[in-house]
Amino acid sequence: MDCRVCGTALTSAGRGRPPRYCSRACRSKAYRERVAERGVEPAERMPLGVEQIVRAAIELADDAGAQALTMRGVAARLGVGVMSLYRYVSGRDELIDLITDAVFGERSLPDSGGPQGWRARLELSARSEWALYQAHPWLPRVADLISHPPASTNLLAYTDWRLRAVAGCGFPYSAMVQIAALVSSFVQSIALAQGHGPRTGGLNRRDWMAARKEAFDRSSRNLPMVSRFGEEALQATESQALFEFGLERLLDGFGLMLEPARPS
Repeated sequence: MDCRVCGTALTSAGRGRPPRYCSRACRSKAYRERVAERGVEPAERMPLGVEQIVRAAIELADDAGAQALTMRGVAARLGVGVMSLYRYVSGRDELIDLITDAVFGERSLPDSGGPQGWRARLELSARSEWALYQAHPWLPRVADLISHPPASTNLLAYTDWRLRAVAGCGFPYSAMVQIAALVSSFVQSIALAQGHGPRTGGLNRRDWMAARKEAFDRSSRNLPMVSRFGEEALQATESQALFEFGLERLLDGFGLMLEPARPS
């Protein structure tokens, strides 16, 4: 492998990422060339700070997905050295906390007012979280990138809203926590399934399935119920349809907990 700037042969240390440059001078030259390619001189860039870093990280994830969220990737997005970021953010764990807080802040639940009744309030919170995952499909995946669940005020505010929604229903606190957790887990699971769907090579879902009809028919030949899969089933398994169906059933189940025991 040769230096990307001067062509000098490089020697790998055998561990870690292979070197790309033979010296700091070549690394600096490569950076200046990248800046020049963007048509922006370093002095013309916006001052670096937490707000700029968070904005760049969200834009990067929107463009390239959760796996692109590295300190090096965000630094490249900003056109700065990666060590510049560590003056403002301690590492990727803190970066994930910050961007999670910023994104959940885009759809804050109302401090006062809002719909009346536990069901309407839980539904509002679920639909708001769902809308965030539609706008930022990478969001439910960030917990896999760090060593702890994202901790942010705006994220925890959703949990607090759900707890307050059922606070007057006679549930023990443990059940209230379970209800709040189940609502969020349900919304996240549908959003994750949406993002982990088949790789369709640019085709829409219907065209992709039509192109694979022969393989599907062969695989389902001895599966009488699955072999009936057609347009009706296709519509029923769209992510939005699954979200609507599942949310209603989940809230129905919570409602049964509130009803007095019925005589058999």
